[in-house]
Amino acid sequence: MGCFHPVGDLPVALFLGGFDPSAGAGILRDSAVASGLGVFSMAIPMAETIQNGLECNEVAEPSIDPARRLSYLAPHLCGKWGVKLSMFHSSSILHDVLSIVDRLAPSFAIWDPILAPTHGAELHKASTIQRIIGKFAPDLWVISPNIPEARLIADIPDGPLEEVAEKIMDMGMKSVWIRGGHASGCTVQDLWCDKNGFTWMPPCDHLAGDPRGTGCTVTAAWLAYRLCGMDPICSIGAAIQYIRSAWKYLHVPGKAGRLTFPPKVD
Repeated sequence: MGCFHPVGDLPVALFLGGFDPSAGAGILRDSAVASGLGVFSMAIPMAETIQNGLECNEVAEPSIDPARRLSYLAPHLCGKWGVKLSMFHSSSILHDVLSIVDRLAPSFAIWDPILAPTHGAELHKASTIQRIIGKFAPDLWVISPNIPEARLIADIPDGPLEEVAEKIMDMGMKSVWIRGGHASGCTVQDLWCDKNGFTWMPPCDHLAGDPRGTGCTVTAAWLAYRLCGMDPICSIGAAIQYIRSAWKYLHVPGKAGRLTFPPKVD
C-alpha cells in the first residue's frame, strides 16, 4: 500500500503536533503511519502530554522551543517534503513555527485541528481556531476537521456540510476535507471542498468501535500518499482504505486502555 523510491530519494514528512507517550495518537502515531507507507518521517512536539491509553491528564508547553528545533531541521526539508500540523500548545508557538514553514516551502501541508483530546484535558476553544486560520498560507494548507470540529469552527451547528466547508474555505484555507467518521447512521462519507467545488467520497459502512488516533492515522496517511504522487482526492480514498484495513488489526497495547491501530498495515 506504500510507495518505494531509490535509496536517498525518500520524500520527507514532518509532523508537528502533540507528543503522546503512549503512541496511540500524536506525532508518534503520525510517524508510524507515514514510515510504514515508505516516507521518511521527522517530528517536533508542539505540545507535550501526560497521557496513556485511557485519557489525557495534562497538555503542557513543549520543553524545547519548536521553532528552534525546526530551524535545525531546515537542511533536511528541501525537495519533495510535506508537513502535517495537529495539536499545538499556544498561538504564539504556532506563529513562530508557521513563519519558518512558509519560508521552507513544503510541497504539501495538512492541518488536523485538535480542539481537545477525546478523553481528558481541555485545550482550545473553537474561537481560538477561528482566529488563527488567517495565519496559514492560504495557497498551501488543507484543513481536515471531523464533522463536530468543522461545525464548531464554522459556527454552523446544523445544516448542509457543504455550507460548513465553504465557510471554512472563506476563512483562508486552500482546501477543506471534512472527515465523516463521526456521522450518525450506518454509513460515513467524507467531503472535499476546494476552488473547483465539492467532491463527496463514496459512502462506507460505519465500522464498530471507537479506537484512538483515527484522525491522526488517516491524515498522516493522506500526507504520505500525496508525497508518493497521488492527487488530493485519490489520497483521501487511499487513506480511507488504509484506515479501514488497519481497523481489522486494532489492539490494546499492554491490555490497558482503548483500542488503537497497529504500527504497520500490509
